[in-house]
Amino acid sequence: MKSTLTILLFSPHSAIWIHAFPEALIAEALQQENHRIVYVGCGEEFQSFCVCMSAYGLKQSSSEQEKKAICKICNKQKEIIKNNFKFDGYDISKLVTETERARTELILQKTTFQNFLELKIDGIELGRIALYELLLQYKKSNLNFSKNEWSSYLISLKNTLISFFASRRILDKEKPDRVLTYNSLYSVNQVCCQLAESRGIPTYFLHAGSNLSNRLETMMLGTKSTYAFNENLKDYWNTYKQIPCSHDSLKLVTDHFLHLFEGKHFLAYSSAKIDKIDIRDLFKVKENQKILVAAMSSNDESFAAEAINAIPQYDNLIFPQQIDWIQFVIEFVRYRPDLFLIIRVHPREFPNKRDSVRSEYAQILEKVFKNLPDNVKLNLPEDHLSIYDLAEYTDLFLNCLSSVGEEMSLLGIPVLIYSSDLVAYPSEINYVATSQEDFCQKIDVALADGWSFERVRTTYRWYVLKLVRSIFDISDSVRWYETNSSAKKPTYQQILVNFIYRIYYKILFTILRNNTRVNYNERIQDCKKRATSLKAQKVISKLIQDKKNIVLDIINQEEEPSIDLSTETEALKHEISRLSNRFFRRI
Repeated sequence: MKSTLTILLFSPHSAIWIHAFPEALIAEALQQENHRIVYVGCGEEFQSFCVCMSAYGLKQSSSEQEKKAICKICNKQKEIIKNNFKFDGYDISKLVTETERARTELILQKTTFQNFLELKIDGIELGRIALYELLLQYKKSNLNFSKNEWSSYLISLKNTLISFFASRRILDKEKPDRVLTYNSLYSVNQVCCQLAESRGIPTYFLHAGSNLSNRLETMMLGTKSTYAFNENLKDYWNTYKQIPCSHDSLKLVTDHFLHLFEGKHFLAYSSAKIDKIDIRDLFKVKENQKILVAAMSSNDESFAAEAINAIPQYDNLIFPQQIDWIQFVIEFVRYRPDLFLIIRVHPREFPNKRDSVRSEYAQILEKVFKNLPDNVKLNLPEDHLSIYDLAEYTDLFLNCLSSVGEEMSLLGIPVLIYSSDLVAYPSEINYVATSQEDFCQKIDVALADGWSFERVRTTYRWYVLKLVRSIFDISDSVRWYETNSSAKKPTYQQILVNFIYRIYYKILFTILRNNTRVNYNERIQDCKKRATSLKAQKVISKLIQDKKNIVLDIINQEEEPSIDLSTETEALKHEISRLSNRFFRRI
């Protein structure tokens, strides 16, 4: 039977198995629907430094031996995937000519601090694209580089250039109908995607789901990037905000929050929630004062996305920068003795469980936070306070663009934001200020309104849309469990798998340094134990084949079983009870 589409699977990061294996499952689902898969690996082309090396804890300065060990893992796992999934394809290292390598070196020699943003080939802004991982690694909030940072940038730029030449060659050769990659924001992936889009070829990204209770058992699939995915979700909000949710769906949302409360997951920046802590006593809040928490965001993540044009820069904000907003709030509270402001600096600005770098932005904030009024206090990561400890006592959260804005709304707490454009969720679940004067007035309006059950209901519906309706369930082939949480009792097999993964990552460097062979049998077993086909196979194929943006584009809501409002209300009360009994006694 003739293939329907040719799909280029750009996959140069096979060393990250929790990305590479689910990615292969999606590609196999497409292959089983008679689409042709062209699998593109790395072939040690990015041996100077790459995303895989970063994921294993290496840095640009790590030894050549350590880097080669990661390349070995990448090569081996790539071959396991290609052999078990029967994928044909190429390595980037085999696609680039000596002429292109020489051109790459010449470009690197001519690239300077002054001209790197001007580097374009065929209209693709390579100098800009190469910034992404670097800005996150060093937590940059500007484009002024130290000597060490510039050296790291040149490595990224070299990889980006090589990816460009390889991608251009394979697009010319294969003329694919679609391009698919895991996390399209990675610089070498972004180049391939932009080249494809410049030729009118739709590109799709893959990413693990956002629900921490089953993250690896689910998959996001959509056009362009995760940022586009969130915007597409928001477009569907007007439809789904009116639809009551089933108890099973609401339960999955609660499971996610119970994982957040425990603070064990590497994606949960907040510390674990502490029992028996009195926030009013800790910060010396007076009895007659209402508590406001200003939740700051990590500046480098938004800066990195803006730098590569993954998100737009907005010029019509009532506070041009986050720092302008926080300074305004401080001055507002200074003259309101009835209020007490706690400024929560984002944990990412400081060394944390994911990285060890202190951001440049943290140094700027320290200057702003000198000589604060008596009714304003800082909550820094060193306090080891959970955002959910604060939530038990907070009367109003003030938010810029953090996910805290949706999390606190689910707990029924009022949240005030100053721009609908900045947040990755429907702004209507918060109060939205339209001017600085309106911002001040809405503080009092939100405080007067207080906690709301209907706010809980509405935000639960948003999370069901985000965590349940819009993702693909791949648990028929993936049974990986990242954390042991009271949110979901793990099976014996899940506990064992989780234990193996934790031990694996803890001793990885010891294994590499001692030149001990990594046991790949677990990877092979993952492949052998996968389902014959994913249940979502036909829907995945239809999304790609019909050029749809997200799965919601092809779901017929009328075919779903309807839930009446009273049934949802009873289910919500049960889920609120789960949150309240376990961690959050206020609601």
